[in-house]
Amino acid sequence: MIMLLQLDDDVVINKFKITEKKTLIGRRVECDITIDDISVSGEHASLEVENSVEYEGEFNYYIHDLGSTNGTFVNESEANRQRLKHNDIIRVGWINFKFYDESKDEVLEKTSKIKKSWIPGVFIGK
Repeated sequence: MIMLLQLDDDVVINKFKITEKKTLIGRRVECDITIDDISVSGEHASLEVENSVEYEGEFNYYIHDLGSTNGTFVNESEANRQRLKHNDIIRVGWINFKFYDESKDEVLEKTSKIKKSWIPGVFIGK
């Protein structure tokens, strides 16, 4: 699942699931993601999903600035239209989002159990 995670000082304060081919981000209530902040334009940017030409059945995700007043940035570089990768930081006005692709997140290995041996200070992993 693809999500935009709204950040405030690197803490997730809101999650937006991306389920449509085009998600409109802006200050207007008609937008799919409405951001009530004066630095965000009425229709600021869109997140667009396209079929991958490289890999059948996969998708590419793009952020597209819609002529906003304060711009759209990806990893602090101004972006008119840019392909997104897992963990990219998107800034719309002064609002930060993290592009999150659940399938790219690391899966932690199962925690191994340890057992104390008869030798003091020696433990055995299982």
